[in-house]
Amino acid sequence: MTAIGGLVLDALRARSDEIAFRQGRTELTYRQAERLLLDVAGALAESGLRPGDTVLQIRPNDPLQWLVNAACYVAGLRSAAVPPGALRGDALTGRLDLVGPDAVLTEPGDPDLDAWLRAHPKVRVLTDRDLTAGREPLTPPAAPASAVVRLAFTSGTTGPVKGVELTGGALGAVAAALRDTLPWPRRPRVLCGDSVSGGFGNMVLPTLMLGGAFVIPEGPGPGGLLEAAAEHRPTVLLAMPPTLRALLEGPHWSGLELVVYSGTSLTAAEVDRAHALFGEVLCGVFGQVEAPKTIAWTGPADHLHPLRRFSLGRPFPGTEIRLGDGGELWVRGPAIARAYAFPPGTPVVDGWLRTGDVVRRDSDGYLYYVSRVAP
Repeated sequence: MTAIGGLVLDALRARSDEIAFRQGRTELTYRQAERLLLDVAGALAESGLRPGDTVLQIRPNDPLQWLVNAACYVAGLRSAAVPPGALRGDALTGRLDLVGPDAVLTEPGDPDLDAWLRAHPKVRVLTDRDLTAGREPLTPPAAPASAVVRLAFTSGTTGPVKGVELTGGALGAVAAALRDTLPWPRRPRVLCGDSVSGGFGNMVLPTLMLGGAFVIPEGPGPGGLLEAAAEHRPTVLLAMPPTLRALLEGPHWSGLELVVYSGTSLTAAEVDRAHALFGEVLCGVFGQVEAPKTIAWTGPADHLHPLRRFSLGRPFPGTEIRLGDGGELWVRGPAIARAYAFPPGTPVVDGWLRTGDVVRRDSDGYLYYVSRVAP
């Protein structure tokens, strides 16, 4: 199993002056992205952080956010993120207490966060300037595949928020599965409609492994996405269903060769409208925080089928499934989480991840969502 840190460095070193990231007029080449990643790794080490420590970002959605994550992957630190302003008051301080970060990457000015940091003086506080001060780049020894390098959070809509521990090996398997399974165009220009701190952040590395460019909108919401699309002419669009549904009310798009959505299936009317706007290029990926984007998938041909267009799809190669009591979905494979940081425990039993989703499976192996397991 190959750890994600090594895959990131290999991808960035495979090209030099080609563009890896775009956001508005800002561009980063592969060489510049590698240098920035190593600068960040050096800054984190200079601050006293060591493998196993937790780095929490509360900063905007931009290329640096993903490169901080990647620096943690290389160095064996646990990377976590909360979008600025997403949590306020007790919700924010409660999350901080659960995470127990060793360092917070942020800018001062949030009164709730600043108060929590004053009450926890041992937590290092780093700003963008600290991360990019210009120093001799550090190439830390590669973290092993078994090291936990990501702390991701469940939404909390079906129970208490959980902190999901993902290893470098699991995230490396996620990147390889997404790269090798989805019908990517050559050298994709990928526009992401959601934050790279979320599930679609797992699409950055496959983009780079394929020699593509990852585009992050400057402005928020569908308006910012449309502006970025007009400026950068993407060949791939990534969008969660709420964002995608908002776009279905908008103008025709040209040049897209793949539209990837995740989370829930679309209605027949939404599929038809998407085909009219984007072409017959829809691809759905189904996963959980505990198995990011890699449980099952549907391709463009499935969205032309009268029944499969409503399915979760068939399992990714290398992902095993079984249906337990009442049709509950269990998953086994290289891309699943190790454990929960909070609440303590593990979702994995004898190598199988209990998803909590009830599904049915047809004779061709397609999965259809039914409900959640009753609490």
